[in-house]
Amino acid sequence: MRISFLKAPTGGIIGLEMITFVEPLGMECVAGGLEPEGHECQIVDLRIDGPEAGMEKVKRFAPQVVGLQCNFTTERYRMLRLARQVREEMPGTKVLLGGHDVSRDPNWFYHPSIDVVAIGDGEEIMPGVARAFDEGKDLRDIPGLMINEAEGPVFTGHAPARRDIDDLPMPARHLIDDYADNYYINFRRPLALLETARGCPFKCNFCSVWKFHESTFREKSPERTVAELAAIKAPNVFITDDIFWMNVKRGRAMARALKESGIKKHYTVQTRSDIICRFPELIEMWKDCGELSIFIGLEKIDDAGLDSVNKSNTAENNDRAIEILRDLGVGYTPNFIVDPSWERKDFDKLKRWIDKTGAYNSGFSVLTPLPGTDLWDETKDDLVTEDWELFDIVHTVLPTRLPIDEFYREYAGLWQHALDVRYQVRGRFKTYLGLMAAMATGKVTYSALRKGMRLGLSKLSDPESFMRAHRGSEARLAEARELVGAGV
Repeated sequence: MRISFLKAPTGGIIGLEMITFVEPLGMECVAGGLEPEGHECQIVDLRIDGPEAGMEKVKRFAPQVVGLQCNFTTERYRMLRLARQVREEMPGTKVLLGGHDVSRDPNWFYHPSIDVVAIGDGEEIMPGVARAFDEGKDLRDIPGLMINEAEGPVFTGHAPARRDIDDLPMPARHLIDDYADNYYINFRRPLALLETARGCPFKCNFCSVWKFHESTFREKSPERTVAELAAIKAPNVFITDDIFWMNVKRGRAMARALKESGIKKHYTVQTRSDIICRFPELIEMWKDCGELSIFIGLEKIDDAGLDSVNKSNTAENNDRAIEILRDLGVGYTPNFIVDPSWERKDFDKLKRWIDKTGAYNSGFSVLTPLPGTDLWDETKDDLVTEDWELFDIVHTVLPTRLPIDEFYREYAGLWQHALDVRYQVRGRFKTYLGLMAAMATGKVTYSALRKGMRLGLSKLSDPESFMRAHRGSEARLAEARELVGAGV
């Protein structure tokens, strides 16, 4: 049968999706398991094609099943609009929904425009669903589903999750060939995603990854990782593992396998400061595999703050990791969580840390309770909005101790301060010269540079950008309720 996977349009508020614009790897992975069974698959990225042209492309394909993805909470209303559009314009087509946010809060997606909701790893669930649709069998026999029936949702039990993820199908990357040059992170484009592990053994209260994977941590072998990497054409690769190098032995083996393969890329990875402190030689091994940038969720600058988010780490490790990466000449981006309860002195304290360390690449997330996290359970009664577009980790959805306009003045001041420190450390001329050199060598595209500078200079450092989003919230909510009806 023919199956179309649709990625919903971007919302347009500042947020995470404006900073990173990445391929729908989950859809590619699911399609990779369907094509060998004889199903014909299509991926349409409406963020790139646009809603009208993208839907025309889907209609020409004439799918029997349309698969939608809701990974981020911010996508909820957009995804329901899209589901309703598919239902109206392609009556008789089955609409299936999956993704991380869906799996953590499936009941929210009980809606007449959606036939089936997949809860868990899509590669395990979707082949059975496609066979059932194709052969007219009962979906109730397939675990991992919420079936949206008129009388109410029907759950079919716990989805399977294979332990050896080397057995997972290879992603169907050919399905996004027409889009591949458009994906980026920060200034680097084109960008591809690579998954080498799933899950996380830590239990940070703001994160739902460990709950989605039920506290498991599953790894692909170095051989499988290199095989996937060999199929990637892009020069820049973002490794999606929530904590890279969790298994240090495997990290070393992967570095050796990559070096032997001769594949050279610019790798962006996410890891913890305590791993960097304990195994700095691992960072050196990966430097030999190509260029390397590291995203480190430091979260807080003192132990009390780290304890408040259940980070299971220390401020000493955070400071030491920055020193190690600087000594090794490895690019890094520390990220911090800004609490809505902060006072001015808390913002000033973080600025002084940046002054001391010179960590001008720092990023700042606003503490956001997302459905499926411990933080959500603790604070959901305190939420000040139901506008899911604001749940993008750069807007507050909890009450602020400071007046909200002052909170955003301080928050935007953090982004501006980091930029000022960059100019102090590197110099304004050297900063721009480095970016121009990167663009000249093809490491950074002009469009990515222009968009990134506009975001950093014009939006994140301007408190009015954040206030404007809040002022538009009621209009967005009214439109969402009108579009998606009683299902909201």
